[in-house]
Amino acid sequence: MILRIFNQMSGKNRKMKFRVRMMSRKAQRTNVKILKVLFVLFVFGLFISSSFSGAANEFISPSTGQTGYAQAERFLPANATSSIFNASVDPHWITGTQSFWYLRNSRNGQEFVLVDIQNRSKAPAFNHTSLAADLSSATGEPVDPSHIPLSEITVTPEGLDGIEKIGFEAFNRSWQFTFNKTNAKLTEMPSPPQPEPGESLSPDGKLAAFVRDHNLWVRSTETGEKTQLTFNGTKDYAYAERSETVSHPVTLVRLNETAKPYAIWSPDSSRIATFRMDQRNVSEMHLLQYVPGNDTRSRPWSYRFATPGDEMLPMYEPVVVDVARKKIVAVQSTAQPEVSLMDTEDDVLQWWGDDGRTLYSLYAQRGEKALQLLQTDPVTGKTEMLLEEKGSTFVEASLDYASQPNIRILKSGDVIWFSEKDGYGHLYLYGPDGKEKNAITSGNWAVRLLLYVDENASQVYFLAGGREPGRDPYYRHLYRVSLDGSGLQLLTPEDADHNVVVDPSGTTFLDTYSTVELPPVSVIRNRNGSIIMNLETADIQNITDMGWKPPERFSVKALDGQTDLYGLLFKPTNFNASEMYPLVETVYPGPWTIVTAKSFPVDMAWVNKIFWRAQAVAELGFIVITLDGPGTPFRSKAFHDASYGCLGDAGGLTDHIKAIMELSENRPYMDLDRLGMFGHSAGGFMTAQALLNYPDFYKAGVASAGDYDSRFYGAFRKV
Repeated sequence: MILRIFNQMSGKNRKMKFRVRMMSRKAQRTNVKILKVLFVLFVFGLFISSSFSGAANEFISPSTGQTGYAQAERFLPANATSSIFNASVDPHWITGTQSFWYLRNSRNGQEFVLVDIQNRSKAPAFNHTSLAADLSSATGEPVDPSHIPLSEITVTPEGLDGIEKIGFEAFNRSWQFTFNKTNAKLTEMPSPPQPEPGESLSPDGKLAAFVRDHNLWVRSTETGEKTQLTFNGTKDYAYAERSETVSHPVTLVRLNETAKPYAIWSPDSSRIATFRMDQRNVSEMHLLQYVPGNDTRSRPWSYRFATPGDEMLPMYEPVVVDVARKKIVAVQSTAQPEVSLMDTEDDVLQWWGDDGRTLYSLYAQRGEKALQLLQTDPVTGKTEMLLEEKGSTFVEASLDYASQPNIRILKSGDVIWFSEKDGYGHLYLYGPDGKEKNAITSGNWAVRLLLYVDENASQVYFLAGGREPGRDPYYRHLYRVSLDGSGLQLLTPEDADHNVVVDPSGTTFLDTYSTVELPPVSVIRNRNGSIIMNLETADIQNITDMGWKPPERFSVKALDGQTDLYGLLFKPTNFNASEMYPLVETVYPGPWTIVTAKSFPVDMAWVNKIFWRAQAVAELGFIVITLDGPGTPFRSKAFHDASYGCLGDAGGLTDHIKAIMELSENRPYMDLDRLGMFGHSAGGFMTAQALLNYPDFYKAGVASAGDYDSRFYGAFRKV
């Protein structure tokens, strides 16, 4: 079937002949013994010496007179994103109100904006000229009203009734700016409690937790007094630390950084839920740093690192620490093996009930084929299992890697549970007895984020993708549905990716929506989805003045002939359809995330950097392609499962080959005789895999920091 599909694809640009070996399943599974670091040097040398070396000389110089490399530099991520204005609204909610402030970055400078949703008003948070003058006078430093160096800003609720009080940090001092319509006053204030590097501040701000000598301590932010809470922690049997498999110990030492405690405070600041991590029996990994700093002698590094197949893993014994009594309460449950949910600095496995009387947690087995929801009494440590789900592959609590689980425990004792048991990620309602009541959502689409539960109205608000016909299934939309599964309603009708934040009262939503063609638009919506306030529309004039045009969105069929795959095709700003262009495919096979941007790339997020680097490379005279193949997330479970237990197949390399051939059918400017690939990390592996398995198709490549042997992944990865 695969050969027949490829044989049917013929065109004047495709001169190479594919051998049967190329499409065989056996050829997909690269022999890990030959994927050594030496191949990276070989790949890079091939890239330099191949026909690509002349590609940069074939572009047509832009009419602006910019050389190719200078034009490309303008589209590097930091340069491109700094040329975009009014692109995002990061709300800082004001306690007890329906108001927030945000920092507006316009082409004229920065402005602090105050939004009052109740009164439908948006205005400068204060008189920037007045504050700048007062701050300059008080400090003796020049202060530009359009770039006031403020941080740690707080707005008091009474500020909404005529007299405003803005607290902030500037020039390493604390200030309060009090003003109304006629008067203003700047006053230096005592510095408020702030966490130091490596500390976690308590909810009431009075204590900061930190780790010293592998034990948990707290520091009074008022007096500076430090109190030890645990006493028997050791290097490999430590409190509130993650294992060296996931914590990057060499990097921490080299950068002189301190990790925050792997722990969560109770809402009343009286307890800390954490783990005692045990890696005493984990094998060591040894590295050699050839040129450490300015030294000429190599430096060895050793740390404990568990790999797939190892019998001994880092284990985490859950405990609750009573801060006032300095008492350790052992949680009565099995020690947690290290899993992918722990591949983040934030502890997403545990969370407190609103009243702080109950600790909830997830227990994931090694391999993540089973997931349990546990309930713990923090006073006694008594623990019971509320529900459990098992599967033949991974059982996930969210489609976003190592993120907050899409789980809620309601006041009634019912549980909203996320599951892919019907083939897509959906929400289900379970009773306190652990038995399923009903599906809340269903269908051939996926829930991405559980946003808010209105228990009084028995309604759930969530983001999901793939439900709306004819739209990119990766686009997130806001929906509302009743807990019994009835009344599903789309609240964001725009055909775009919606990044939604709910206000603390759950009555309105801040929605910033965009596509790679549509710059971000930020609005406030009510519970019915109606727009009640317009906040910002991004200004991309500087980008378009460079000649930039959005990349082409495309979809192609996978090798199965049924599944749609989605990607982007980037062209240089001086594109000429009568010319022939070499191709570069930028890849990341997953399975943790995707490589193709869905929203407008306004910041330095990982996928956005890939977007702008692709445009920069295109400026050198290339067509650049990104594509997300089978084994990557955010689609059906079957789509993601393609990489479970066979990480080398993630991304579907043969699907990529088919896609490129299909795209070139009606794009004669694509020169398949000059096709290369670039990838970093897992993308580096895929690049080496492509060159070694399909050298007749991929002629050159650069594999950056490739994971060439999955046996050296952390054991928590599902390889």
